[in-house]
Amino acid sequence: MLKERFFDSGGVRLHYIDWGGDGSALVLLAGLGGTAHIYRALAPRLASRFRVAGLTRRGHGRSGRPASDYGPETLVEDIRRFLDALAIERAILVGHSFAGIEMPLFASRYPQRVEAIVYLDAIHPLLGPEPDRSKDPVLSQLPAGPAAADLVSRAAYLAYYRRARPDLAGIWCEAIEANLLADMTIEDERPVLDRHGAEVTGHMFRGLGQHRDPDYSGVTAPMLAIVPAGQSHPFTPQDASDELRAAADAYWAEHFLPHIRRRTKAFREAAPTARIVELDASNHIIFLAEEDATVQAIFDFLPR
Repeated sequence: MLKERFFDSGGVRLHYIDWGGDGSALVLLAGLGGTAHIYRALAPRLASRFRVAGLTRRGHGRSGRPASDYGPETLVEDIRRFLDALAIERAILVGHSFAGIEMPLFASRYPQRVEAIVYLDAIHPLLGPEPDRSKDPVLSQLPAGPAAADLVSRAAYLAYYRRARPDLAGIWCEAIEANLLADMTIEDERPVLDRHGAEVTGHMFRGLGQHRDPDYSGVTAPMLAIVPAGQSHPFTPQDASDELRAAADAYWAEHFLPHIRRRTKAFREAAPTARIVELDASNHIIFLAEEDATVQAIFDFLPR
């Protein structure tokens, strides 16, 4: 059973979830905008073999929201203090998306405290410009933002979110809903769109500097990268016409999939001893879209 708790990290109160379990310590790190709740499906399965806890990054969810100080060095120290608070000497770090910036930096700074690293669509070798999204036929089909009617209640906002994020609507589950609710600002029983999340994101990306291109060569711990290799556009609306679906998939195959393959190749060259598992999925939240395969890949990678 999960337990929600807090600890102090240099004067900032940070939220975490403890799923318990026995064995090696395994720490779950969410992606940008995410909270520990996003692992509510994956964590119990991992807890059958490991002692599992998930950290909610500062500025997110129920964690403290300082006005500044979101640089990578600070985030790395939050992870260290988290391990200290839970009396964890060495941990397996499992992270999604932006956590792929934090984990190799942490492992380079504190190699004695990292048993292994698992990247959940979280490898970030610097490749230059991202694919041109202006040619994406799906973008014009998605809401630009919530209308007043979408903010009258939590349920209305969640319904809007499913329309705005077809990638999540297709894999909707309790973990996604709990994650959104944990990061939602409520006033008078209504969701409020504040600018905090955008401001935090800006702080984090502006402060990356040289860490935007992770130094995988500085990591001595074993690494596993679980990456998407699917050919369908994950943001295609569920009610899309056959014509739009075909155009979206063609765009994905021409623009995004080659970028993902180049990224995977660059990681393989930078970390030749790392294990790479490519899954037939294109959803960025790969550990929910392909939960069974993700669990199996992690269990195959890590000894009992």
